Amino acid sequence: MSTSIYVTTQGATIQRRSGQLVVFKSDDILQNIPETLVKQIILCGNVHLTTPVISFCFEKQIEVVFLTQGGRFQGRLNGEGGKTAQLRRKQYERAFDQQFCLQNARAIVMGKIKNMVAFARRQSESSQREIDSLKRSLESAERAASIETLLGVEGSASATYFRLFAKWMPSEWTFSGRTAHPPKDEVNALLSLSYTLIYNRVVSNLNLIGLDPYQGFYHAIRHGHAALGSDLMENFRPVLCDSLVMKLIKRKQILPAQIVRERGEFHITKEASKVFFTEFENKMNSRRNSSDNGDLNLTYTDIIKRQCYQFARVITGEESFYKPFTIK
Repeated sequence: MSTSIYVTTQGATIQRRSGQLVVFKSDDILQNIPETLVKQIILCGNVHLTTPVISFCFEKQIEVVFLTQGGRFQGRLNGEGGKTAQLRRKQYERAFDQQFCLQNARAIVMGKIKNMVAFARRQSESSQREIDSLKRSLESAERAASIETLLGVEGSASATYFRLFAKWMPSEWTFSGRTAHPPKDEVNALLSLSYTLIYNRVVSNLNLIGLDPYQGFYHAIRHGHAALGSDLMENFRPVLCDSLVMKLIKRKQILPAQIVRERGEFHITKEASKVFFTEFENKMNSRRNSSDNGDLNLTYTDIIKRQCYQFARVITGEESFYKPFTIK
């Protein structure tokens, strides 16, 4: 099974040795993974790559993602990706089609809200009143006549959802609402880290397919932001990221004291990082069925890839509309 390598030890180096990618610091080997299994490398903070590893990653189309020690995205190293201009040309043409943008933006927002509702129903602290509020937002999204209206609907639904999220938190954790730039508490730091990881998985797939991750259809275009990556990750936030963070917190796999604030940025301790990244990969390799896509039993890794390919077929006209991944 292919895997992602997470390296959080400051001062560590990755080398190639006899068909292995070896992570070491001083004379200590920290990780040793067959290179044929590696699909992505995530580096947090001061971690080094040797030139042979960089060349290998280019050759095998293995993406390297650079994060700060606190998990904030800095950049990525990847090969050429898709080598055809035709798909991107069609993507840019579609971006000027207002009806196409609105239709698919509706699908994106509705998919996200459906998964918010599904996740909220599973929490015993959820009230029917708040779930009904989310359902009304779903109806509003379906009727929305503009991207601007959809943004307002999504914002309202997210505010309701995160009010619920605060109720689900154990008393030892502080969370009063979603804050991202920067996260203002430990829960938001975990959420931001999980969102960053999913965002990069989506962007990696878009690059391999040959789509331009920066040309989106719902999120506004801005410098340095892969808008299409943000578009296609939306419906995965509740079912992948929020559920993972909730599990880690409620099962006490990560404790508030293991998330330390330094120079305005939250850092997760080495022990907590190992737990977080291990559980994230377990989640990505778990299998799920979709409520909207028939007989499906794929890992989340495969589902994300499938969703990116499906959106490419929508862009080319092979499929009529985008169907986001949703759960019951």
